[in-house]
Amino acid sequence: MVQGRGMEQTKRFSIAPSSMIGAVALFFALALAIPTRSLFAQSQNRPSDIVGLALVGHQVADLERSIKFFEAIDFKVVDGPGAWTVDKELNKLGNMRGAESRTAVMSVQSSVSDVPFTLVLRQYRGIQRQDWSKLTSWDLLGAHIDMTVNGSVSDLLDKLEAKNMLVMPEIQGLPNGRKQEGFRRYAFIQDPDGLVIENFGKPIPKPGDPPPAATVSNSSATAQNIDRLGKQTGFNHYATNVVDPVKARDFYVTVLGGDYPPVTDPGAKQIMQNGWYPQATTSSNLRIELVYFALNNGKTPPPIKFQDINANFAGFQVSNIQTAYARAKQHGAITVSDGGIVDYHGGRAALIRDSDVGGYIMLWQPGPGKRP
Repeated sequence: MVQGRGMEQTKRFSIAPSSMIGAVALFFALALAIPTRSLFAQSQNRPSDIVGLALVGHQVADLERSIKFFEAIDFKVVDGPGAWTVDKELNKLGNMRGAESRTAVMSVQSSVSDVPFTLVLRQYRGIQRQDWSKLTSWDLLGAHIDMTVNGSVSDLLDKLEAKNMLVMPEIQGLPNGRKQEGFRRYAFIQDPDGLVIENFGKPIPKPGDPPPAATVSNSSATAQNIDRLGKQTGFNHYATNVVDPVKARDFYVTVLGGDYPPVTDPGAKQIMQNGWYPQATTSSNLRIELVYFALNNGKTPPPIKFQDINANFAGFQVSNIQTAYARAKQHGAITVSDGGIVDYHGGRAALIRDSDVGGYIMLWQPGPGKRP
């Protein structure tokens, strides 16, 4: 979950929990690693039908409880929460017959643009669901989102603790203690259904400080100009744990147009690959992180179904659903939606699973003025 490595992102490391200062220093040294060779700009080869990353979806157990949590970290309700309904189009998308569902569409400021980023929360009933809220930060199909916050992350932790909403999970390879002296750069929290939220503090400039240096969002950025935190507070990236870092990278580059550097050390014990994608309808780049842990070698991903609690998905807006879906199938995507491409809320969509770990991805071509 070391997200700052937009360049050389394949590193071996271990962190001793007993040394917080040393761990943080190593963490940021890795985050700013300088590439050993020139990297291509994948964005030049991005498929023309990919508009960009439009949303993250998160399936929850109690919609009102989830709304309260996300409101506490600055998300706002844009639509819903709706009444219980049998949404036939949604059920075709998720291949779920007879399910009732309720939805809340929330938004939060994007860290890279002036267009808010969308989070879709959904609760189901009338259909069998499993609870995956106990997935750890390193389990296959585990996911997290990342938020840039203003100033020390300790302020956010204090706020959530006062509301009795603070849960700080164990994080593979990184310290995540409750208390830390001085300016706290990062911390991991967890929503009521097990989604990990990584928070990075954006230092507040002091009067008279020089303006920050220009930054760049692409895989060939250098240690001097990589855009780690974005221009402001808000949503920064989505991440999912994978089985095979090379296979996963190839899928997310070829099918979805991610701007990732090559995997230079596939034998590393922990590999964090950061790929840049446009935030849909903008020219600014967000990231999707593909996270590999060697301890998952030989493991089978858990049988998470789309409707399950703590099932998560990335939603990509596309301009041509037929070509985007055909390319995904050509490169090993597994179709979930009943019938492939389906009519969906005034537009068209297809739900697929990637060819590596089976991460859920929605390809979505909206109709005029429609929300997901």
